Amino acid sequence: MLKQKKKTTGRKRIEIKKLEKEANKQVTFSKRRAGMFKKASELCILCNAHVGIIVFSPADKLFCFGEPSTEAVVERYLKGSPDFEPIKSSQRKKPVSCEEHNRKYEEAMKALELEKKNKADVEGFAKVWGRGEWWNEEIHEMSVEQLEQFLVAIYELRSRLLQRAAEIMMMHGML
Repeated sequence: MLKQKKKTTGRKRIEIKKLEKEANKQVTFSKRRAGMFKKASELCILCNAHVGIIVFSPADKLFCFGEPSTEAVVERYLKGSPDFEPIKSSQRKKPVSCEEHNRKYEEAMKALELEKKNKADVEGFAKVWGRGEWWNEEIHEMSVEQLEQFLVAIYELRSRLLQRAAEIMMMHGML
C-alpha cells in the first residue's frame, strides 16, 4: 500500500507580527480568542483564580470571559478590594452572553450613526439659512424651495420633540 501525502503543511510556528490580510486577522483572532478563553478557564479551575478578559475583535465586536463574572472581576479591580463582595440573591443578575453584548453594541452603533446623520442634517439646514437660527427667518423673503425645506424641517423638529417627550415621560413613569 502506498501512503498518501498530507495535503496540508500542518502546524507551524508563525512569526509574531501584524497580519496584513483582513481575513487572516479574523481567523487568527477567532482561534486565539478561543484558546485564550480556554486557558483562562483552566487557570480558574486549577488555581481557583478569578479572571476577567474583555476583548474587541478586528470587527469591533465585544467578547468577554469572567470567573465568577466579568462584572465582578472588573468591579473588584476598580475598587482595589482583595475580596469579592457577596452578591445577594435579590441583586444577582442573569449572566449576559457575548451575543447579547454584541447585539447591544450593534444597536448603539446604529443609534450613533443615526445621530451623526441628524447632526449633519442640522448643520446642513444651518448652512442653507446662513446661520444656526433658521426658524427665525422671515417667511415672506423665502423662495418656494426654501419654504418647502422649512416646512420639512419644522415637521421633523416636531416629530423629534414628540418622540423625545414620550421617551422622557416613559423614563419617569408618566405614561
